[in-house]
Amino acid sequence: MKLPQSFYYQDTTKLAKSLLGKRLVRYYRGRRRSGIIVETEAYLGAKDAAAHTWKNRKSARNQSMYLDGGHSYIYFIYGMHYCFNVVAKRAEEPEAVLIRALEPAENVALRTDGPGRLCKALAITKALDGESLLGEMIFIEDVGRKIPAKEISASPRIGVDYAGAAALWPLRFSLRNSPFLSRKEKR
Repeated sequence: MKLPQSFYYQDTTKLAKSLLGKRLVRYYRGRRRSGIIVETEAYLGAKDAAAHTWKNRKSARNQSMYLDGGHSYIYFIYGMHYCFNVVAKRAEEPEAVLIRALEPAENVALRTDGPGRLCKALAITKALDGESLLGEMIFIEDVGRKIPAKEISASPRIGVDYAGAAALWPLRFSLRNSPFLSRKEKR
């Protein structure tokens, strides 16, 4: 069952945890591709030096973060990888959750242990930036799996050393012992 828009309005840190165990679905060239979300990172907008919207920065790149919760925010990084984020909260509250890794589920032959790899495996590109997650091209499903708190690991986010103290915030969440976590971060 596709997640309703109200699901995305919750606190961003809670959303990052709540997305674990849900299925990310992408329809591409008539085929359904999907994976179970096993790793996320929360980005807390204006107060978070690691967020693209720190101090309410607005640009062509991050305009999707200012949409209502339940939209995609996709950006290009290192000149080679796309990263898929789920916009949280209400419009003009620019917070999001980066989806870092998936457990392959349907029609996925490539590795999905990292944000760039999962975008490549599911054919997620900048063309989907700002897309509603209530539509048919890309969405998230509830598969009826409730993840107990004891199965969720929290740690600092990856690759945000520039963010000072915010780099140490434990806003990266993953399913303990999943073999599908970001390669260098398996725990």
